[in-house]
Amino acid sequence: MSGLKMLTWSRKLHKWIGLYVSILTMIWMTEMAVLPAFFNQGLPVIKDAVPARVKPEKTSLSFEHVLQAFMKNRPVGIISAEDMDEISYLPDHGVYRFAASDTCIEWYVAAESGEILDYGFNANRFVMTKGMFGWLHPMIAQIIRAPFELLFVALAVTGCHVVVYPWMKKKK
Repeated sequence: MSGLKMLTWSRKLHKWIGLYVSILTMIWMTEMAVLPAFFNQGLPVIKDAVPARVKPEKTSLSFEHVLQAFMKNRPVGIISAEDMDEISYLPDHGVYRFAASDTCIEWYVAAESGEILDYGFNANRFVMTKGMFGWLHPMIAQIIRAPFELLFVALAVTGCHVVVYPWMKKKK
């Protein structure tokens, strides 16, 4: 294949893959703006990943005590401890993080007192897990995302070819 014919095909391929990627980007940006309002259950939206706190001055409670204090407060959306599928301790912040990944709700609990510091809907996590029409059905999101990585590499290669080939031709 001649260099000029390759350049023509690179431009065409680059144009159509770029259109595909831009459509996916528009879908994702629209979902980022619209979906959290529909799927949020009236809870506040978590702004920061971890509430800003200084290190605790007292010793931390054990996990069992913090869990008991957490369940006494009856957090919205949780009936039992089995409803939470993510529990982690963040020692640098002196905070326990409880989360229910299916509803994208998180709670931050002080390790020294067991009081709820912050809770709410994690919109960023929701868009990352349920974006690209994953809120309709997870299989739809997989079908849309599957060719994205391969085509993004093709976009980069054809873009480089479109830029480098005319420059190399001028040098000769």
